[in-house]
Amino acid sequence: MSAKIMTFHITIDRSQITKLESETAKVTFIPFGGTVDSPYFKGRVMPGAADVQVTDASGMRHMCAKYIFEGTDGEGKHCRLFVENNGYFPKDGVKKDYFDATPKFITDSEFLNEILSRPVFRSEGHSTEAGVDIMIFDETKEESEAVPEIQEPEDPVLTQLRDKEIVDDKLIAEGRRLYTEEKIAKLIFFSSYDNKTFTVDQPDAELITAVLNDLRGSAQMLFMLNEKGELAAVSYISGKIRNIENMVLTVYAEIFAETGQNRYFGRPVNRYSRFQIREI
Repeated sequence: MSAKIMTFHITIDRSQITKLESETAKVTFIPFGGTVDSPYFKGRVMPGAADVQVTDASGMRHMCAKYIFEGTDGEGKHCRLFVENNGYFPKDGVKKDYFDATPKFITDSEFLNEILSRPVFRSEGHSTEAGVDIMIFDETKEESEAVPEIQEPEDPVLTQLRDKEIVDDKLIAEGRRLYTEEKIAKLIFFSSYDNKTFTVDQPDAELITAVLNDLRGSAQMLFMLNEKGELAAVSYISGKIRNIENMVLTVYAEIFAETGQNRYFGRPVNRYSRFQIREI
């Protein structure tokens, strides 16, 4: 049995599906988003992704999905991954719980290019409530050789933060700087979306940027710890002076539980210039 190397979690807004029918064919245009989280690559589908399905007069349906992920490769480097996935659905074919397709990859990551440049992959599409999971298999490897995938789904609140459009290039650059230079290994922040505190291990550059974007002009707080467990950056109340509600103060209790109060908070954190996120 071939080895599964990663799974694309594709999400579909069915209200955005467009169809065209003629006397000889039917076309279905399906925009989509999605994520991937594996030991080889973590990323998120960029805008413009679509699956175009064409059914001819004989009932044969061809699908061609094209999309680009942006994320980080297995070496922690920022990169992009283009995917083209082609498959056929015969009208009277054998019924299965999934569909088969053939993926092709293009990437600017040297790490991923060594893994994905060979034409030895196949994919399976399995329906989910949100859309479809595309499982990528390496036909040259056995299942026992595969690296275990990270299966934990992302919290919906974090997905909401990622989905917000970010147009400030300085903010995007700061998110990448924190990820690469400060080597952020943990985020602890209060989110106004669900009025609760989140702790995220091994955040990627995109999530760091999304949280920074969400902080602007709000009463949220954010603490970042590096790979050594040191407090690398902090932001709170977004520079505005206002009363802090008791609900927001709960973040401190979680910070103390993670790091120990005496280690970082012997004095007010805003006295340490290193602990302040650069002005953006």
